[in-house]
Amino acid sequence: MDARQLPLSEIIAKSLYSDSEIHSADLARLSDLNDDDLSQFRKGWSNAEIKRRVEVAGKLVSLGEDDVTLDFTRLFKAFLDDPEPGIRIRALEGLGLEDKYAIVRPILHTLKTDESAEVREAAARTAGKFALLAEWGDLPEAVGKDIFSVLLGVLENSSEPVSVRRRALESIAPFQQELVDSYIEDYYYSDEPGVKASALFAMGRNCQSRWLDFLIDEMQSSDSEIRFEAARASGEVGEEEAVPGLLILLDDHDHEVQEASIMALGKIGGREARQALQQLSKSHDTRIKDAAKSALTELETCEDPLSSNF
Repeated sequence: MDARQLPLSEIIAKSLYSDSEIHSADLARLSDLNDDDLSQFRKGWSNAEIKRRVEVAGKLVSLGEDDVTLDFTRLFKAFLDDPEPGIRIRALEGLGLEDKYAIVRPILHTLKTDESAEVREAAARTAGKFALLAEWGDLPEAVGKDIFSVLLGVLENSSEPVSVRRRALESIAPFQQELVDSYIEDYYYSDEPGVKASALFAMGRNCQSRWLDFLIDEMQSSDSEIRFEAARASGEVGEEEAVPGLLILLDDHDHEVQEASIMALGKIGGREARQALQQLSKSHDTRIKDAAKSALTELETCEDPLSSNF
């Protein structure tokens, strides 16, 4: 029988209480549940084993990424109340797939109140998407102010683990305010490479040319994570002044740094970037060739949004 025709009770039993493989077609039936169906699912959920709940939550996130017509928002919001931190993290990942401003409040509530630092870190990361939407004017002004206020509160809270404050910095970065710039620069001068990497990531999200000299300098770092973040952020800033440094990183021994540089060239564009990408698109290395072709597609799309290549 087609999963869409199965009663919800059977879907719950197959998904939560069976040792068999979890099928996407069954989970798709859980999209856009009404109040009664959600209540029924929550009862079944609370009695399922933790391992199975974690597996189902992860599958729902993957399914939501693959099929934008599916809506598991109500389930992910319900999962925020799960006692297992791993499930709450999956819930936040799932909510990050949405763009409804109504889900911002539970994300911010989790960031402020969850007992797990790992969950708060995930909440701070998820809030970053909505910070971008707010700065672009795609959310109500009041929602943007709430996002900024909560993220700033995390940054100013010295009792928060640095892992959480790092993610808060990355997420507050789209707000182009002097206070945000000050935090980015403070984190940049940290002695901890991970904190510095977050500052570079934030520079990219902040998208101001004032950060370009920092990024170009860090392309020469001995730390591959720093080089990676510098390359990626340079692409977000989008200034051709970064191209010479990115061209050097095309020969980096770290594959992720190479690929970040290729994608950055596609975002920046210009004659030198185009020539380099065209050359790389003929590479015998499939990884490099595919990345270069993808970057060229982005470059073409940015230069001509109506291009038939898109």
